[in-house]
Amino acid sequence: MSIDELISEGTFFAMCVLPSEFERNRSPLFFKFNQPSFQSATGETFIAVPFDASNHNEPQSETTRSEHGEIIQAALQSIASGALEKVVVSCIKHAPRGSHSLQSIFERLVANYNNAYVYMLHHPTFGTWMGATPELLLHKQGTLHHTVSLAGTLPFSDVLQWSEKLQHEQQLVTDFILKSIAHYSGKIENIKGPYTSQAGPLAHLKTDIYFVTEENSDVLLNELQPTPAVCGLPRQAALNFIQTHSRIARRLYAGRLGIRFPTGDEIHFVNLRCMQVFEDHFELHVGGGIVIGSTPADEWNETEIKANVLRNLLQ
Repeated sequence: MSIDELISEGTFFAMCVLPSEFERNRSPLFFKFNQPSFQSATGETFIAVPFDASNHNEPQSETTRSEHGEIIQAALQSIASGALEKVVVSCIKHAPRGSHSLQSIFERLVANYNNAYVYMLHHPTFGTWMGATPELLLHKQGTLHHTVSLAGTLPFSDVLQWSEKLQHEQQLVTDFILKSIAHYSGKIENIKGPYTSQAGPLAHLKTDIYFVTEENSDVLLNELQPTPAVCGLPRQAALNFIQTHSRIARRLYAGRLGIRFPTGDEIHFVNLRCMQVFEDHFELHVGGGIVIGSTPADEWNETEIKANVLRNLLQ
């Protein structure tokens, strides 16, 4: 049965495909809703945790360029005053639903984004979402854990030059993660990066961090999420800024999606490059990190580049 048929008949479900580094064949995992959780036939559990407490499914207005610019100016003022070091400003862009089936769009995402976690979710509370996120939050294998620092975005090319601003933005995320790991006495096993990582037509600065700890995974996830890559620094001040200034509800955007395996291993991703699905349109959620040196024009252009990743698959 196709994704569209399942939704039509009122079946709540989740479907996902892991990045090729975790599963070479990229076989889809299917989870059916069995209240209160999503379970696969082989015992895996699908987990969806929103960024904020707004679980409503009504459509939201598209963010205008002037609205986006106003929030960025407010963010730059807070950074200049010393209240913030970084904050992530997000926006919503609309795309028409068109004639393509959700099944075909999901298959396009899988085919085009080999290094992303591709998912489809039809949830009784959160509504219908799909996306292809490149950002691993935590991979647990016994006591060995893997997380990444991912920040900075450019169109992918063979020759890339990362500005000091983008390198600084990425380093802030790395420093936060290392501090969080140290807080729970995690032993660093290896750090790889920063290096350029391709995600479809985009490139990011990425650092892989491997560490060992016996700490409970829920404790680690709450410590890491939301990371500075989707929130800011200091975290609580950035959260307060987002709640005060943002005109949109993030819902599942910038939250986390995960799988718990029967073995006790787990894998979780930050929900980026995603969209909420409505009857006649898609709502694309995108954002960017505001630091010293950011400008409204550059940040709007970055949101356009990120949104085009999904738009190109919807045409």
